[in-house]
Amino acid sequence: MITVPKEVVDCINSQRTGVLAVRMLDGTPHGATLHFAYKLEPLIFIFLTSPSYRKLEPLRSGDTPATFVVGTTEEFNKTLQMDGVAKLNDFEECREIYFAKFPEKLNKHPDDVFFIFTPTWWRLTDWTLPQGKTIWLSDGTVTVVEKK
Repeated sequence: MITVPKEVVDCINSQRTGVLAVRMLDGTPHGATLHFAYKLEPLIFIFLTSPSYRKLEPLRSGDTPATFVVGTTEEFNKTLQMDGVAKLNDFEECREIYFAKFPEKLNKHPDDVFFIFTPTWWRLTDWTLPQGKTIWLSDGTVTVVEKK
């Protein structure tokens, strides 16, 4: 299990959307912007989507390699990049976590399905700190590139 530092949790808590890319059955990538909720231990991201959307095609056949990025605006000036696995999931706990963050979506589209993304690697880059660009990696490494 990956230990998640406070800086990563703060980044996740400050955002509501991210970009998820999955490998389609023919090997091509497919990216989509999604609302997300999350559970910290173990770290998983929870999504709700229409069953007709392309991103679900590979998930129907099992665990799917995926990448998820949080922090995609220059104004935010932080980016959390993650690689891992996406899969269909309809556990009640995921429903509770997701609708606690997005209560306006409850019963809005009753046919929508849940899926999760479990990161196996991540990198948080923060350009806002006074000491310079700071990078946290999932292996526990922290690197500071001092401002010149």
